[in-house]
Amino acid sequence: MHRTSDTRSMDPYDTLTPRERQVLQMAAQGMSNPEIAERLMLSVRTVEMHRAHLLKKLNLNNQTELVRFALKNGFLE
Repeated sequence: MHRTSDTRSMDPYDTLTPRERQVLQMAAQGMSNPEIAERLMLSVRTVEMHRAHLLKKLNLNNQTELVRFALKNGFLE
């Protein structure tokens, strides 16, 4: 049996923290940073940082791409 370890095939979603996944879900639903902050009891700045990390980790450029990612991966119905 031949085992290979190819990190390029790793799903970028797997690199997200549970909190980043929550922010992704809410952002993809169209919630604003203040709305997400209130719902998760965080500061708006913390939500902004989570969004920035999401975009970087998922190699996305903006909210539209974030929503497309969420749709493609079954986060939105």
